Amino acid sequence: MEISLAGWSIHRRFRAEENPLSMLDYPKVAAEEFGIHTVELNSPFFEYEDQENQAGSKVKESHLDELIKRADDAGVRMLNIAVDGHGDLASADEAERKQGVDNHKKWFDVCMKLGCNSFRANTGGRGDGTDEEKLKRCTESFAALAELGEQTSVRVMIENHGGVSVSPKNIIHIMEAVGNDHLRVLADFLNWPKEDDYLANLKKVAPYAWAIHGKFLSFDENGESNEIDCGAAVKILKDAGYDNPWGIEYEGRTDDHEGVVKSKALLEKHLS
Repeated sequence: MEISLAGWSIHRRFRAEENPLSMLDYPKVAAEEFGIHTVELNSPFFEYEDQENQAGSKVKESHLDELIKRADDAGVRMLNIAVDGHGDLASADEAERKQGVDNHKKWFDVCMKLGCNSFRANTGGRGDGTDEEKLKRCTESFAALAELGEQTSVRVMIENHGGVSVSPKNIIHIMEAVGNDHLRVLADFLNWPKEDDYLANLKKVAPYAWAIHGKFLSFDENGESNEIDCGAAVKILKDAGYDNPWGIEYEGRTDDHEGVVKSKALLEKHLS
């Protein structure tokens, strides 16, 4: 079973005021510090032609070329990209919604260049409008992106990440309404309302999963997650036929090195 590392696990390093980690050095960190050779990238940490307008700007070609070289040198495969801040795909403003779709289109080209098989787009839907209206508009946006995915072999993923995607029912509705294999789910272990049953929700979206975030915040004396039964989560995904890399996304407040190491050990324990 292949383990991957989500860049957000060490986001504090990318955002440090002094000597921030460069995306270019991330593959080496993943390989040398954690022994992980498959990574998920994050859109905020790329270099853009207009750094202040990431959504509307192209990623620098020179940055991508150097990233490919660094990843190859480190023996690291770039798996997918988590895209943030590129527009509300469920916006009540039709022009704004369509602009959001357009903003995401560049990631197909970036994924193809880097060898990534997919990128995650947020559903949006935190603004005005009824839940039904938001769901309809969001479905239209992802249908348009999935059509582009068919042309490029790059999949678009919906993550349970707030807004419209707060509910597994909504995610499944979009999957079934679009009905395109190039639209899949990035299933996060914990990104559900606190009152929900995390495992029950995971079981509902697991059949659509193309990638996962094995998210952990803290660990008990046995190295198990305090937030979710990792063994049960792994079994749910395996039973659903999931066989892609198992992604670590540590989001605890303690040292990120320790958090990633413990996350890796926990996943490997239940995957073995």
